[in-house]
Amino acid sequence: MVINYPSNLWLSDVGGSIPSDAGQRRRISGGPLLDLKALQEIIASGQLSVDNIWPATRRCRNSLEDYRWSFDTVLEIFSCLLPEDYKNSEWCGVDGNRTVPCDVYRVCFDDVRRKRNPNACEVYLKFSIDDAGALTLVLVQSHFS
Repeated sequence: MVINYPSNLWLSDVGGSIPSDAGQRRRISGGPLLDLKALQEIIASGQLSVDNIWPATRRCRNSLEDYRWSFDTVLEIFSCLLPEDYKNSEWCGVDGNRTVPCDVYRVCFDDVRRKRNPNACEVYLKFSIDDAGALTLVLVQSHFS
């Protein structure tokens, strides 16, 4: 499978072929793949809205339903992310038997007040950008840690 991603949001070149052993070696070294600040600016400007979010796994859809999170909540969590919330990057399986490169972030998010809070539960977000060239947030996982 060949990957062609919009280059303006990517910090690392993940183009090319997915490693044949991606299931065994999921980690992608080198730091964040996506420019978090640029992604947050796109969200703040309204260019990326709830209409551009794709919950790409059954687990993600179930988590959103379990926590009663709307896509607006997901965008609020994204707006709270800081670079130091970055955990790692990895290859992830999504619906359609595809594998995509994702960044993983963890943040303590107060679900009631809708903001960062060091005493709140930790939220885990795993995401990518659509490979078709459209500005689509591919949400792989979103749940409390």
